[in-house]
Amino acid sequence: MRQIAKLTRRLFLQGGLWATTLLLWHGFRGSAKAADSFSGTDFVGKTREGEHSSFYINFWKPMRRINPETWRLKISGLCEAPKTFTLSELRNLPTRSQSSRLKCVECWSARAEWSGFSIKELETIAQPHTSARGVVFHCGDEYKEYLSLEALNQDRVLLVHSMNGKPLSDAHGFPLRLIAPSKYGYKNPKAILEMEYVAEQQAGTWSKIGPYSPDGTILPGTDHPLEFGKQARKIPGGEITDY
Repeated sequence: MRQIAKLTRRLFLQGGLWATTLLLWHGFRGSAKAADSFSGTDFVGKTREGEHSSFYINFWKPMRRINPETWRLKISGLCEAPKTFTLSELRNLPTRSQSSRLKCVECWSARAEWSGFSIKELETIAQPHTSARGVVFHCGDEYKEYLSLEALNQDRVLLVHSMNGKPLSDAHGFPLRLIAPSKYGYKNPKAILEMEYVAEQQAGTWSKIGPYSPDGTILPGTDHPLEFGKQARKIPGGEITDY
């Protein structure tokens, strides 16, 4: 009986060691996979100083800079042809430019020239199912946001890779961000890693924890544009086009 007990204990310890090894291995693989899109140890985060005093930067969490060589945009969820895109592939899609203002719920706004492509370019390739109603954006700072397909297919909505004639900076959401001019800034996700087609509306990160509308359409009220010294201006709601 004593020998059987020793053998059982030995097998238990060996099994526990093996299970621990497997857990560590899978954890390492998961960490490595999560870090594939990132490089170095330099972090991007919220800032309003220096060059960013004329266009504030907000992130959900500080994040490591994205490596353009290893980054891929993943298209997943309810679609016929899930796919990953390199940055060069996305830049080769039909591109258009527009000037539009980003409006934050913190009352400031700023205007820029954005260049990118319509989500229709991706839908032609990915072929979302008829059951898909919207897209959840998964971002490099662990931020998540949902927009309906109806909202994403508006004429002025772009997935952008360039700002003011240059590739997006890390601070402004390199390598890809959404610009939806009629929506508040929190509905304009940046540093996008994945677009997941889903069947039901989902609350985004800010909508889950604060008094933020899941729809996010800009309401009538007052704006304080940064390039005009934050002088108060009345706005009717929706995209700001008067200045």
